[in-house]
Amino acid sequence: MNAPRSMADVVRGMSPDELTRLVDLRPDLALPRPQDLAELVERALGATSTQLALEGLDAWQRRVALALAASPDAISTRHLAALMGAERSAVAQTIHALQRRALLWGNERGWHITHAVRAAFGSYPAGLPGQSVMPLPDHQIDEALAAVGEPGRAVLERLLWENPTGRVTQADRRGSATSTRPVDQLLHHRLVRPLDSETVILPREVALRLRGGRLFPDEVSPVVPPWPAGSDSRVADRAGLGSAFELVSTVEVLIEEVGRRQPRPLATGALPKKELTALAREGGGPQRTLLALLVAERAGLITSTASAWLPSEGYDEWLALDGWGRWIVLRDAWLALDAFADVQAPALAPGNTVAWAGALRRLAIEQLRAAPEGAPVEAPVLASRLAWLKPAWARLDLELLAGQVVTEASWFGLVALGRRTGLVDAVEDPGFPQPADEFMVQSDLTAVTPAPLRAEVMRTMALVADRESSGGAGVYRFTADSIRRALDAGLGADEVRGWIREHSLTPVPQALDYLVDDVARRHGLVQVAAVASVVTVDDPVTVDAILGRPGATELGLRRLAPTVLAAAAEPADVVIFLRELGLAPVAQDASGARFTTPASRRAKAHVPPAPIGGQRVDAHAVVSELLVRDEGRRHAAESGNLLKALEDSIGKPGWWHLDHVADDGTRRTAEVRVLALTAGQARLMKKAEGPFTLPVSRMIALRKG
Repeated sequence: MNAPRSMADVVRGMSPDELTRLVDLRPDLALPRPQDLAELVERALGATSTQLALEGLDAWQRRVALALAASPDAISTRHLAALMGAERSAVAQTIHALQRRALLWGNERGWHITHAVRAAFGSYPAGLPGQSVMPLPDHQIDEALAAVGEPGRAVLERLLWENPTGRVTQADRRGSATSTRPVDQLLHHRLVRPLDSETVILPREVALRLRGGRLFPDEVSPVVPPWPAGSDSRVADRAGLGSAFELVSTVEVLIEEVGRRQPRPLATGALPKKELTALAREGGGPQRTLLALLVAERAGLITSTASAWLPSEGYDEWLALDGWGRWIVLRDAWLALDAFADVQAPALAPGNTVAWAGALRRLAIEQLRAAPEGAPVEAPVLASRLAWLKPAWARLDLELLAGQVVTEASWFGLVALGRRTGLVDAVEDPGFPQPADEFMVQSDLTAVTPAPLRAEVMRTMALVADRESSGGAGVYRFTADSIRRALDAGLGADEVRGWIREHSLTPVPQALDYLVDDVARRHGLVQVAAVASVVTVDDPVTVDAILGRPGATELGLRRLAPTVLAAAAEPADVVIFLRELGLAPVAQDASGARFTTPASRRAKAHVPPAPIGGQRVDAHAVVSELLVRDEGRRHAAESGNLLKALEDSIGKPGWWHLDHVADDGTRRTAEVRVLALTAGQARLMKKAEGPFTLPVSRMIALRKG
């Protein structure tokens, strides 16, 4: 077999397994799906895909790729390792990794990188120009360096490692050995050469001599920086579980508060600053609250309409999960989140996205998984690992970002007491508290929930009591307002008392019974009917007080009888007015039936689509489809025109064997009759199944059965 003469030849000659591995390593090659193998090859050799492939390399792989770009074509593994000052085995291993990515081809005696790889590293990779047409021998370079002395060397040092070019007036002059100007001496001895009238360049052979034959001034480790040693993680695991449960509870509290407040979004769609400040009192501070809201939005638990931020329909489904299930939903949303909790920026604004935020978090968690159990987790160590794994992120303040990710991970319980916890790689419930339907009522009219409440119990609890704290032991307080809220929602006093007794692990204090009775006694003394509206009051003195208030005229209130008022306003407006007076009215419809508080508003859930970089590619299916198509084209070239074969078979008796590409990309053979052929589509009858339509482009061959 002849050796391949180009990278294109190599890709075309890859086995199915090698092609599948290539698409796995470079998934952008399949987005969108290429029409054929030729298009895949074209993409693989293109500048855009090559740049993405280089950005996916770790620091050591990128260093080897840069060394190849800075070296002459067809350099051997041995020579490259010598130029890098590295172990030959480490260089060879990485060359093969680059080879699997279709970034180079060749063998141990000579490697060739693609034009796109060489171009990606610029005109002077590693600060070196190409080979000189007439290179100076080493002894002549040494003599010239001795002649120019320290002043000349100082000029050369400035051109040595980064950009080998410098600006000089009259750069194309001949120079002089006796001149006092270092540049004149350098030009005379050919230690620098003119590129044009204003630019000189340090020749490659001179640079390498000054560098001591090295391509780089520093070394890059072939392995990722290590984590510190691990330790007993049991205490950290328990603390992490508590933090994880606390976060789930906090998200629930915040979403309930969003549903209660229904904050109106700004024109930009952002959450008003004052609303974030108010929510932060429930969420443990502005940054933690903002992250929880961002995660809730990404998980589809809250969303904004034109008029309000609201819990979504998905929130009710989330509440039906157990604690572990809720945490998993939040963790996955966090890892997909394309934003950071920046309290200085408009909260939840649609444009506050950071394209690489999710990728950074996911890579950070991969690094935590690689850490020993109980290993200390510090931002500088994580940042050094991220920098090694993703040198393309060098422009970012990785230590700052790593610190932020570690903080977020501690809220999720992945890090606790400064150490890695078992939640990092847990695949089943490690012991989240199971939902319960019981609580303990205390003499100070509070209820303590030692475990998360079941969704239906929690909803009723949210009506009859106000939440004061959350976490491992949530605390609720029964107040006159909360009892009134339950009565407004349609519960009777006996129902409230009965529900509390049914779910309380402790005897209900008498003070709570008194509170319920007192609120119920006053609840409904004032009734509002929907006859545009009618207000009935038990006490004529109260009627006089209502009519004497300034807002009564605006509502069109007037006396119909000693204890009956009529209003021009809607019942809802009258109810609000009477409540502002300290009364507790009950709204009725025209038949006298009592209105209840409407169910909590829910918005349609909206989960943002996954970013392109996060899309999964089925490499095996892609490659199978490409190979089948290519085989079909080869077969068509060998066996004649497929289209003509289809046309000739229309209406012919008997069955035909049709080789084609199925929907899943695999090759299939079917027994068919050709019924019609129009506009690139064939109408076929499949034996024992019935008629169907198939594009001609997915057909490989047709032959008589």
